[in-house]
Amino acid sequence: MKIDVETYVTLLEKRLELLQKLAQQFLDCRKDFISMDLDGMYARIAEQEELCRRIQGLDPAISTLQQTCMKQLGLERPEEAGGAENAAWAGRLRQVMKELGEAQTEIGRLNQIHAAYLRRSRRTIHVLMNSLGLNAVTYAPGMGPGVIAAQAGKESA
Repeated sequence: MKIDVETYVTLLEKRLELLQKLAQQFLDCRKDFISMDLDGMYARIAEQEELCRRIQGLDPAISTLQQTCMKQLGLERPEEAGGAENAAWAGRLRQVMKELGEAQTEIGRLNQIHAAYLRRSRRTIHVLMNSLGLNAVTYAPGMGPGVIAAQAGKESA
């Protein structure tokens, strides 16, 4: 029994650690956005994707152990919880679950901020592209002597 509970708590702690790393990646990516460091942004986004894959990889094992551990610790019916060892594991589990909830809330908030940055960046890029498109003739390369000579050579051939 203790092995299942210990494994479950360890998996939850690993998930919490990965969520905290993901939150830090969001914060670091914000710095890259502000400094317009495209390489940094791409690297951060790749790391965020990897962290998300690792978190998702833990979910099946966590789900499998969740009900078993809840029964073993007596958390489904607290009046049936037995022993000081179960109480200690239950307390540790409650603390980890509380921290996980806080981390998930923070990740959600940071994810919304990150999505807003991406939306604003997309709009800025669209505005710049439209501006360049409208002014393409104005900023086109000039008709210098080399260009005129090359066009004259094509027409005579």
